[in-house]
Amino acid sequence: MSDDPRKTSQRDQPPGLRDPGEFRILALSGGGYLGLYSAAVLAALEAQIGEPIGRRFDLIAGTSVGGILAAAVAFELPLSQLVEYFVDQGDEVFSSRALPSGRVARLVDLSRSVLGPKYSGRALRQLLEQRLGQARFADALHPLLLPAVNVTTSQTKVFKTPHAPASRGDEHVSVADAVLAACAAPAYFAPVPIGGSLFADGGLFAVAPDQVALHEAEHFMGIDVARVRMLSIGTATVGYQPAEGIDADAGAVGWLSDGRLIMTLIAVGQQHVQAMMEDRLGARYLRIDARWPADAGLGIDIATPQAAKVLTRLARQSVKALDRQRLAAFL
Repeated sequence: MSDDPRKTSQRDQPPGLRDPGEFRILALSGGGYLGLYSAAVLAALEAQIGEPIGRRFDLIAGTSVGGILAAAVAFELPLSQLVEYFVDQGDEVFSSRALPSGRVARLVDLSRSVLGPKYSGRALRQLLEQRLGQARFADALHPLLLPAVNVTTSQTKVFKTPHAPASRGDEHVSVADAVLAACAAPAYFAPVPIGGSLFADGGLFAVAPDQVALHEAEHFMGIDVARVRMLSIGTATVGYQPAEGIDADAGAVGWLSDGRLIMTLIAVGQQHVQAMMEDRLGARYLRIDARWPADAGLGIDIATPQAAKVLTRLARQSVKALDRQRLAAFL
């Protein structure tokens, strides 16, 4: 752990704040700019409890954009500031263009990633280095997991804090590098070199990191599943439908333009994991998510003022609709 006296760990928390009989997990799904929804939900919950939300969890996991948020939670960065960044500077990372409509516009947008990554990733790296500096996984205030893919060896990889004897090995890895790698969606961002290999987005196998986190708790940390309580936050993709409808005869252009293929994978991946976690944990699993709004102009890389407005509105509605008594059991 860091020697910085300004930092506190879970061991320093006031007694009675958390039930010692429970093991609490926070799982944050991927979805590009749609992660503004997750960030706004987290910021609202953090404002309600009046302290960094990471202090209420024993393990924090995030995939893709959820990895950015998970790192922020694990290092107790103010989540309200991340919401402001998404709203004010999201178009520096993603696109300020609206969702393309019509065949020609979709082809033009698709062509931006034909010969190389669609985005440079420079703005995102700058953000991460500004907020996380030279922090390593050993410096995190709370246990953290970031799924990624080693594209050099075609193997899955979970970057971890050294929170258990069987979870060591990444303590000296730069958190900024690992987060950037965990967000490097193929064709959107270039893979990130770490330790002689190239790493890409963990959403390729775990768009919702819930299962990865539960396996970490059970297998590597020795936690009885009966003790686990998990709060999971999605990216407003429930019931996703492409803006221009479903075409049974769609080819590569139809599936790849508008991000239809990746959006479908994100939506069904999150839905499938949610169903399995509900079966395993029952009432000890709480999923916060919103239905995909029709004709709202949303996409994984659409960072327009309209998209920001819709996503923050959906987050407010989701938080308002929560059962306060049930939520209290998770926070």
